[in-house]
Amino acid sequence: MKLTIDHTPERKEEKERIRKCGGFVAWNSLGQPHVNGRLAMTRSIGDLDLKNSGVIAQPETKRVKLHHADDSFLVLTTDGINFIVNSQEICDFINQCHDPAEAAHVVTEQAMQFGTEDNSTVVIVPFGAWGKYKNSEINFSFSRSFASSGRWA
Repeated sequence: MKLTIDHTPERKEEKERIRKCGGFVAWNSLGQPHVNGRLAMTRSIGDLDLKNSGVIAQPETKRVKLHHADDSFLVLTTDGINFIVNSQEICDFINQCHDPAEAAHVVTEQAMQFGTEDNSTVVIVPFGAWGKYKNSEINFSFSRSFASSGRWA
C-alpha cells in the first residue's frame, strides 16, 4: 500500500502554493516540472533559497493502523530512487531480500543501474510479516529499458 503522494510541482495544490508565493514552475528537457526551474519537489527541509518561492518543509501526515501479521515493512526513499524506480518495483526488490540491510543495498543499486542522477537513500523498517511475501526467484530487472522507468515514463 502506498502511504504517500509525492510533493511535486505537478500537483495542483502544490503548484498553486508555489505561484501564490511568487515562484513559478518550469519543465525541463525530460518534461519534468521544477520549482523556479531548479527543484523537482515542492517540499524540502533544505533549499533555503526557494522558501520565498513557496517551497516548504511541512509534511503531510496521516495515521495508518499496522497489522503485524500482514504488514512486512515501511520503506522511505529519496527522490533519487523514487523518480526512477516505481513503488511496486521497490516492493518487489525488498520482498526478494533476506534482511533490511540487503534490501536497502539492492534498492539503491537498482536505482544506480537504472541511471539515477541524484543521491539515493533508503530506510527500510521491518514489521512482523517480514519475509512472509518473499519471492524465492531472484529476478532483478537489470535489463529494464530506460523508456519504462519512472523518470522517463
